Amino acid sequence: MALRQSLLRSCARLPAVWDGSPSDSRDATAHLVAFARDSGMDVEVLWPEGAGRVTPEEGA
Repeated sequence: MALRQSLLRSCARLPAVWDGSPSDSRDATAHLVAFARDSGMDVEVLWPEGAGRVTPEEGA
């Protein structure tokens, strides 16, 4: 995670394909979106219309 945060520090904007789920130890995207927002970075969340989230229990 530290490497990802280091890379984000050199960016001005983060486009993220993210479903809005909260940050936890298994969701790197949620953590990085929160980190970027806390750092004052512009975050653009991309989530295609009609897309749904599949939980690990449901399978991919």
